[in-house]
Amino acid sequence: MGLIRWLFFEKKHLAYTAFGVDMYYKAAGKFSAHGVAYDAVLKMNANVYGTEGHTGAPQMRNAMANTAQYDFYVAKKDAHRAQQALHG
Repeated sequence: MGLIRWLFFEKKHLAYTAFGVDMYYKAAGKFSAHGVAYDAVLKMNANVYGTEGHTGAPQMRNAMANTAQYDFYVAKKDAHRAQQALHG
């Protein structure tokens, strides 16, 4: 996956990293409201795959949703607009 990301995200700028679905939806909403096109990459935390239970268990789904990392990439030309969208 690293090679594919390197090839396709070479001209992209990491604008924001969100942890959990709440932060994801807030950031995605701000980018969309300001017309900033973005690509989001989901990274799961390996710690949620312990022996606590199966992925179908409600506790496991909650842990996966709350510890997921989302990296938001924007075009390099939109990096300033992305920061304005997040902080404006």
